Amino acid sequence: MLRHIVNFIFPPRCSGCGALLPLSSKELICGECTDEISSYELPPVEYSDCVLISSALYRGAAKNLIKEMKFRNVRSCTRIAARVMTDSLIKHDESFIPEMIIPVPLHSSRKNERGYNQSSLIAAGVSTLLKIPFSASKLRRIRNTPSQRGLSPAERVKNVKGAFKARGKIPANILLIDDVATTAPPSTNAPRHCSHPARDASSPSPSPKPEFVGGTFAEGIPLGLVPI
Repeated sequence: MLRHIVNFIFPPRCSGCGALLPLSSKELICGECTDEISSYELPPVEYSDCVLISSALYRGAAKNLIKEMKFRNVRSCTRIAARVMTDSLIKHDESFIPEMIIPVPLHSSRKNERGYNQSSLIAAGVSTLLKIPFSASKLRRIRNTPSQRGLSPAERVKNVKGAFKARGKIPANILLIDDVATTAPPSTNAPRHCSHPARDASSPSPSPKPEFVGGTFAEGIPLGLVPI
């Protein structure tokens, strides 16, 4: 009852375009914005130790959705992002079954300021949809890096270098999730700190190279993915 009263006074609006939604809407996104975000077919980018999967370009409805969850505390948007990312991952490779889903962490000071890590909420949603174990404690951000916005590609690489540290035993195949990939996404830096399967992160013993998949929304023209 209380929810219906609140929705009547403050009718729900689409996080992608701001259009009014029916009071019965379960998600804060309209059909047109859902179709827009889902219409992207971005090719994966392969690295020596990971594959970057971007679900949508960081523009239009996708950009507004990320801003709502990241800067306006609309946490329900993370469920939408989780569903979009899950669909993209399944389209990419149905046979890939990661042993664990890990979000790219925020530094403790930034997380305390925001109150939550949006990538962790998205990762938890993907974990539920794929029925794969989730852990937000396996990867730690040990350096409070400045925002990537406004930095050149070289500066972005330098900015995140050495910013992450693995904790405990890391499975061989993981799904690493971040909200937005820039031209030098943390998602491609962080796996190098988790590159030893099922062993303590401090152990120097060699291990086979694992497979990683990072799920993100792509910002600008990430890594030469697609022209705009």
